[in-house]
Amino acid sequence: MMEKKDMSYLKEQAEWADGIYQIETSDPVLGGPDGITNRPALELANRTAWLKQQLKDAEAALTAHTRSRNHPDASLNEKGFVKLSNANQSNSETEAATPKAVKIVNDRINAVVDHAPSDLDTLNKLAKAISNNPKFAESVTQLLSQKLAKNENGADIPDKNQFVKNLGLTETVDCAKNALDKRTGGTVKGDIISQGTQISLKGDGRKHLGFHNQDGSVRMWLYKDKGGDGVRLNNGNDGGGEYVFHKDGGFRAPSSVYAGAARMAADGNIYGSKWGNQWLDAYLRKTFQPKGAYGQSNTAKREVNGWWKCGDTGLIIQWGKTDNEGFDRKILPLPLPFPNEGLWALGWVAEAIWIGADQYSHSAGLVDKAHIKVTTDYNLATAWIAIGY
Repeated sequence: MMEKKDMSYLKEQAEWADGIYQIETSDPVLGGPDGITNRPALELANRTAWLKQQLKDAEAALTAHTRSRNHPDASLNEKGFVKLSNANQSNSETEAATPKAVKIVNDRINAVVDHAPSDLDTLNKLAKAISNNPKFAESVTQLLSQKLAKNENGADIPDKNQFVKNLGLTETVDCAKNALDKRTGGTVKGDIISQGTQISLKGDGRKHLGFHNQDGSVRMWLYKDKGGDGVRLNNGNDGGGEYVFHKDGGFRAPSSVYAGAARMAADGNIYGSKWGNQWLDAYLRKTFQPKGAYGQSNTAKREVNGWWKCGDTGLIIQWGKTDNEGFDRKILPLPLPFPNEGLWALGWVAEAIWIGADQYSHSAGLVDKAHIKVTTDYNLATAWIAIGY
């Protein structure tokens, strides 16, 4: 017996067939490309080709769209692109946390759990312990009331000093209280010791290094002006002026400068043992004639009949010699008359005589301030000398 086949269905295949099979070809009215019999097949084929083209266009548009950035951002209400973030304390509702951010939060939670009491080693046990507390709400409220409010910024701490002490910051707070304000400066009550190489007062204006008394009065200033003549040391309220270490290498003092027991005064005078423990000007006055008070120069006539006159005292010494004129006595003019008075005169033989020859009477004597009387004997000349002023 021949097997009976089901002829009501055709087997479909997922493949594209090019061309349209014509049902009727012989009849010119019913058949052919525009025939009535072939029209349903042609319309179905046209629609199928149109759908195929639409799918290709849609696929191309979708591919281009997925490659572009023209997509909406995701929100709580709409789907879209999201931006990844590593922040673990952000309040953003448009960014998604990365695994790194999740890990940071997870590590912090684990750290909290690790430091929980030993009988609450898991969050599950902790949750059970809380749920088993009959006064849970009251306990939570009490615990919350003991917490610090974030917006108080520490103002609600009951004992602030104890809080600082518990943090180990007492010494730090004390240092901060006593710190100098770099804008306005301040007062240091203790010693200042620097291990550095310099302590500077910076600025173009005058900068004073001062020593003050407790009442604020100035005891001493040390300063130097920009472009000034040197370093100045001022004695403050005690007076005495300023001492200058001059830029030319010299030292200026308003009064005396001491070197041991010796000292130099502001007028240039010097006091010391070198001058007999007196001022130099006094020593010079006692030792030397002052300027303008020196005696006049000595003068003289250097001849046989001449003279010598002291310029300081006015004393005059005169001398002379007569010719060999036998026995005679004559009055002669003095080489220089005495201005005031002749004191005395002396005469004697002007030559060497024999031993024992004492009979000669050669002599001289003043007649007045301008003349002298001379005696000659035995034809020998007489030498004379006279003194006056």
